[in-house]
Amino acid sequence: MFKLLQYLLILILLHISLEAYESEDKLKTVIVGKVAKYISWRKRSEDSFVITVLNNKYGTLFDEVYFDKSIKSKPVVIRYIDNIANLGDTDILYIAELEELSLDEVLDISKNKNILTVSDMRGFAQKGGTLQLYFVGQKLKLKMNIDVLQDEGFHIERTLLKIVEVVEEEE
Repeated sequence: MFKLLQYLLILILLHISLEAYESEDKLKTVIVGKVAKYISWRKRSEDSFVITVLNNKYGTLFDEVYFDKSIKSKPVVIRYIDNIANLGDTDILYIAELEELSLDEVLDISKNKNILTVSDMRGFAQKGGTLQLYFVGQKLKLKMNIDVLQDEGFHIERTLLKIVEVVEEEE
């Protein structure tokens, strides 16, 4: 009987942790669109607002969250790529997974193209990314590299600046 109770407890805890993990991923995908509302692009796609996901680890979550949605009064288009060489025109590049050695390459390719780069990788904003998502406890936090954002020609509303941690690029 004790073994059965232990087994049930493990199943319940596993279910709770998986549910929390799934909701964290969903929160990350949702916040991308929310943050975009407080940023102005120097140049933008004409017909749609494009979010490109590099090395997708979220399954269909981006499609589900942004189905039939708009950002900046334009319909959202989600693109998935496995190779940064296939980047094309995009407004946001969400970098889901990378080996650290190739982060410089990805950021170099997206540089000077007015692309908001977003990731949940540790140290992303300090390494030259524009927006880093991370959790402290169960709270989603944001880090922004303002220097890179300004170099790329973005305008950030003060409302957003009040809730993000501003970081500088590592030398």
